[in-house]
Amino acid sequence: MPLQGKDKGDIIITMRRSLRGIVIALITLTFINMTLLSCSRSAPQIQNYTLKLIYNETADGIQEQLSLFVLAQDEDGKEDLDTLYLINDDQQLYWTLKASDWLTVNKDGQLWVGSHSIAMVEGQPLPRGLYRLILTDQGGDRTEKTIGLDAPIQSRYPFPQLQIEGDSFAIRSFYPKHTLLCYDAGGTMIRSIPLSSLTGNLKALGLPQSAFAVALWAEDPDANLGALTKTVSIKP
Repeated sequence: MPLQGKDKGDIIITMRRSLRGIVIALITLTFINMTLLSCSRSAPQIQNYTLKLIYNETADGIQEQLSLFVLAQDEDGKEDLDTLYLINDDQQLYWTLKASDWLTVNKDGQLWVGSHSIAMVEGQPLPRGLYRLILTDQGGDRTEKTIGLDAPIQSRYPFPQLQIEGDSFAIRSFYPKHTLLCYDAGGTMIRSIPLSSLTGNLKALGLPQSAFAVALWAEDPDANLGALTKTVSIKP
């Protein structure tokens, strides 16, 4: 899943330490579902998923975040989707994404929901290993899938650098793929521009007139990870 919709203002979805709350919530949903058995309902489905580790450059240093999106389907309609849980049983951690919080991406007519901003508190590294995905709908039906995060503890490449001088840009990076992300004055990403060269002229890239700042997205597709630099203003 490309970094479409990435917004520096995205809500950071931080973990919770105990699973007790989620167990109670799921038991409640199961009870609700049992009371609705006489109704004709369809459980949601996770047809596919993308999981990518992001090294995000912040004012407090480089921190890990997860980009998680699932290809969700519900025959009762996308409005029936309610909550996506990401659970690490070994560390007793879980994250909750409500429909009101997640990003929605329509790709080739398919609905993907998730977030680019799943993180630990205080920027701690994310646990590697197995996770459970649980997707529920408003009627209490749910589906579950086990996934794994096997990203390296440290990237094999140094963190990339983006320099802007006037209308020129220069990148120092060993990552295989690079994309320039354009943001408006409100911090919303408005365009992503794949780069074929590590140096060049910003005007030649055809930046939107409303572009106020840019950041570099460097990606290692083979390792399912990427690095996102801080934004750099391009306005005087």
